[in-house]
Amino acid sequence: MFQKIFQNKKVLVTGNTGFKGSWLTLWLLKLGANIIGVSKDVPTNPSLFEILNLEKKIKHHYLDIKDIDKLKKIIVSNKPDFIFHLAAQSRVQPSFDNPEESFRVNVFGTSKVMEWAKGSNLKIVYAGSSSKHHSPSDSPYAMYKFLGEEVCKLYKKSYDVNVEIARFYNVYGPGESVDEKHGNVIGIWTAKVINGEPLPIVGDGEQKRDFIHVYDIV
Repeated sequence: MFQKIFQNKKVLVTGNTGFKGSWLTLWLLKLGANIIGVSKDVPTNPSLFEILNLEKKIKHHYLDIKDIDKLKKIIVSNKPDFIFHLAAQSRVQPSFDNPEESFRVNVFGTSKVMEWAKGSNLKIVYAGSSSKHHSPSDSPYAMYKFLGEEVCKLYKKSYDVNVEIARFYNVYGPGESVDEKHGNVIGIWTAKVINGEPLPIVGDGEQKRDFIHVYDIV
């Protein structure tokens, strides 16, 4: 079914060099899609993006999300059929260190993508966050991912942009960040196991969290 949808279609993936973006790009390639990738930073070595040898298989551009308009000059033909918008400041702790960057990327960057798509028939899937279901004021990350969703809703209601929101819950799997500061729960625990340290439990240990494997997200 998915192959019929994506075969020979042009798909733009923002944040495609990241953990989730790399696996999504690989899956779309297997379905026969023509991928255009956009990411701000050159991935760290060795990155999952490089391990999967994706840079040689797609048209990739290192471009800040706020400059997505520049793609109009790069893409001579029509706009893509689909956009998967994953580009974001994607961790809670770094958002405390630099909240303005979180706002710039997660809110302003998302509005730039919506504005770019306005007036076209392309389909957008926005990578939301489970923080939607908690207090947005818990962190700059939670607030600005929440506002990113609100931007999507604004453009859907006011400008008829065909956008949907997929909320991710503690995504884990091959290639995730194994880092005590920038990792999710599974990544943090993996780092502890590697270092022979006990696994930290925040709170009384009775709380519940949802986790999902990156293959299921893809």
